[in-house]
Amino acid sequence: MIDNTMLLTTPCYPYPTLPMNDSITDATGQRFTKGDDLFTIISHTHCFATHILAQNISWPSVILEYPRWEDFTAEVDKGYPYLGISSYPPHLDTVMRMCEHTRKAAPRTKILLGSYAAQAFSAAYDAETQKKYVDHVVLGEGVRFMRSLTGDSLDAPVKQELFPKAGGSLPWLTHYPKGSVGFLVSGLGCIGGCDFCSTTAMFSKKRIELLSPEELFRGVRQYHESFPEVQMVFVIEEDHFRFPEHLFALREGWRQHPEMYERLDLFTFGSVDHIAKFAREHGWDAILEAGVGCIFIGVESKFAGEHGYDKRDEADAREVFARLHAMGIRTVGAWMCGWDWHGHATITEDLNFFVGLRPTYQQITRVSPFPGTALWDRLRSEGRVSDVPWEDVHFWSGAQKNAHLEPHETLNLVQDGYDLMYRTWGPSIMRRMDVQLDGYAHCLRSDDALLRRHKSRFFKRHASMLWWMLPACERFAPNGAVRRRIRKIDEKYRRLVGEPTPVMRIMAGVVEKLAIAARLKELVNPANRFVKEEPFKRYLYDGDGKNGHGGGPPYRTEVPQGRDPAFDSETRRNHLFWLATRAACTASTRWNWRQSDPDIDGWLLERLENERFGVGF
Repeated sequence: MIDNTMLLTTPCYPYPTLPMNDSITDATGQRFTKGDDLFTIISHTHCFATHILAQNISWPSVILEYPRWEDFTAEVDKGYPYLGISSYPPHLDTVMRMCEHTRKAAPRTKILLGSYAAQAFSAAYDAETQKKYVDHVVLGEGVRFMRSLTGDSLDAPVKQELFPKAGGSLPWLTHYPKGSVGFLVSGLGCIGGCDFCSTTAMFSKKRIELLSPEELFRGVRQYHESFPEVQMVFVIEEDHFRFPEHLFALREGWRQHPEMYERLDLFTFGSVDHIAKFAREHGWDAILEAGVGCIFIGVESKFAGEHGYDKRDEADAREVFARLHAMGIRTVGAWMCGWDWHGHATITEDLNFFVGLRPTYQQITRVSPFPGTALWDRLRSEGRVSDVPWEDVHFWSGAQKNAHLEPHETLNLVQDGYDLMYRTWGPSIMRRMDVQLDGYAHCLRSDDALLRRHKSRFFKRHASMLWWMLPACERFAPNGAVRRRIRKIDEKYRRLVGEPTPVMRIMAGVVEKLAIAARLKELVNPANRFVKEEPFKRYLYDGDGKNGHGGGPPYRTEVPQGRDPAFDSETRRNHLFWLATRAACTASTRWNWRQSDPDIDGWLLERLENERFGVGF
């Protein structure tokens, strides 16, 4: 038996796939850029909840991330005092199998189940069944609970230091994108009270602050100073604009360190009404000045405000999206089909309203009754929840019996929505370039010197990097209207920034050739034929934040070597390819130095050296 050490894990592979045969771990491919054909971005992320727990207890911790069955059993068989499993509902069949094995192989180990799988498990099974598998179902915020087990102070500040970085890329640029996105959690829970929301239910319609406004900025700055390659920090909070103190602190911090405007921005969350209210009271530029670069906005439905969802019954979503885009802020618009007010006529009107918002990225899902939510309780009492396997409890679940639509209709409408977005506006990477060019123009016109001098450089650099993709996007545009839009974006770039530099021209040619090869490959191997899998990693925490790295990440990472020859081979091949490409680009800047922009080309060469192409959010 191992004493005073915590074992934390994600579910074991294999993972279930989503209805369109998408990877359950790939958020950009399954949702945010889905339907973009060749230009659908793949991504990797990490189980940040386990890292938050490990960083906030005095015991050493071992984290298993995406283990295979043999990895999990080899570790749990050692006999830890506690096993904590962080999971989502689709993995519950696997989780219960993991619990059964632990009960037999390590009977003294106490099993903890957390995250939204715990919420679903608690709602679906009686107390006797729960005890068969799990000793503690941990609902809500888990740090205090873990500290109660380890004897640590329950009210100590919650540390969040340099979690593993997430990343994204077009799969034919690199199938294993390197990390360029940091992660922080400023608050958990939502006071909005939407009946479909698992977060509202999990935290009993309350908000729990994990980072103070000042701590949030320090966390962002730590990423900036420790990992210069980080281009975005993803900040979890149900609605940053309900609690603007964090935005004020970020704005103050950014203005004291204006060089940060040039290097990175933030992914945040907001609602139509509260974004509009914030802008009325503090001005639209205050959002940009706070370092915000992208906002996830739950539109849900054109008619949501009429049916009691009060986060968008006061402001016009069209105005909010347009104002944000005009100042360079990207948007992730979220829409759901299958509401009780959706019939064959209203759902088409609703979808076209959403497409008309022109979100930079999109999340189109079904209305899904997650176990433990108020919606699930109501629909179940009405006999309107179908019995589906756990692997089908997700954003595209067919569990709801719709009032006016067949289950296959709502699933098809999801795919139709993604297709319509692509056929209307083109791929997200071009929408992003267009928005960032507008941001560049906005900053040049601004009376604020920091936006003119620093934020404008961020927009210019990123638009120049996305220009690499423009010829390939134009070649493979879904129709003439989109092809014309892409050419107009090219004209806008040349008008605002200037002619493409030598590095940009070389990279555009390279990317276009890679896109052609990818299109030919898809003729025999469609992109979703082989579902993306994440590699297994093991993270070791020494306890009390000690790791011997002199201020670096508070953990050590172990990646088993030789486990996946294909992964090792492709990683080496990609590295050599981009090394040679960078050498050609460097030589071109010397031969054509009169045409080079040192600011643009220097930054692009840095991206090539790091093999981080920044085509995500």
